[in-house]
Amino acid sequence: MKLDNNQLHFFIDKIKLKSENMQKYRDQINNLKQKLEDKIKNDNRTGLKVSKYIIAGSWKKHTILKPTGEHPIDIDLILFVEGDDKIQNDLKKLHDFIVKYLEEIYPQKDIKEDVDAEGNTKSITITFTGTGLQIDIVPVVPLSEPVDYVWQPQRGGGGKYITSVSKHLLHNLELRRNNSSYTSIVRALKWWKNYKEINPTDTEPGISSFVIELIVAYLEANFGVEENIEEGIIRFFQFVSSDSFPEITFENAINEIPSYQSPIFIADDTNNENNASKKINNTIWKEIKAEAEDAFDSLNIAQSKNFEGDTIEEWKRVFGPTFNIK
Repeated sequence: MKLDNNQLHFFIDKIKLKSENMQKYRDQINNLKQKLEDKIKNDNRTGLKVSKYIIAGSWKKHTILKPTGEHPIDIDLILFVEGDDKIQNDLKKLHDFIVKYLEEIYPQKDIKEDVDAEGNTKSITITFTGTGLQIDIVPVVPLSEPVDYVWQPQRGGGGKYITSVSKHLLHNLELRRNNSSYTSIVRALKWWKNYKEINPTDTEPGISSFVIELIVAYLEANFGVEENIEEGIIRFFQFVSSDSFPEITFENAINEIPSYQSPIFIADDTNNENNASKKINNTIWKEIKAEAEDAFDSLNIAQSKNFEGDTIEEWKRVFGPTFNIK
């Protein structure tokens, strides 16, 4: 049997962060925002300084999931750094500046500095006690051209790239406005990748939430808006498991696809030369495709079942024991 949006919303509501639980995180975020605003307003230093900030990530894009043991609430904090035209060529200097800047705001916290085996900086995270909220700090350097674009260090090391945080958030807003089911489809697929353990970790690549968002956005742009949650999920699994997975680009993004070595190319929706899937190797891609094919088959079988219980069992194979519709 097929499941309608009302039935699937029961599951979506179970896996998303409840509004009544958001306030404790919102209080900590607002406190951080106030500290940043005061710091930016009263910072008289010359040279490097933070000119503004943006809250981003799944919190901003309304696709955040409820926290689990392995997946705490995390939020991207974008800090715009100006005052040195050459800073994008010295990522260590940029990283060290941000660490010092955050230590001035939160002297009582241990601002984490991760480095890889070669001593390259990887990430900066602020963790709040009590809630476990994690703020992933993303420093960017604004460019004069193209307008609204920035240099951004590659997460996990590996250099830098040009992107637009503001244009990405605007594109996401348009997707949500055009399709009331967009966030539900993305949430379900994020839960699937976590349940199947094919999400990226510190030691192994996987399919990221960003890649899932980009694929869903591509499908919306090229095959039409899908407001039926079930059909949107199935369309994603069919597309990913296809033997002829295409290069994904976006019409309003700058630049063209460069040469690449990864098995697939999924462009950043603001810059077609950025491969959001560059860390996915052949082995991982085969695993992702296999899981997507299994999910596609299971949900098609679910639609062919005559009894609700049999249908639910097939959905649980894809999304785990949490899945239910009432």
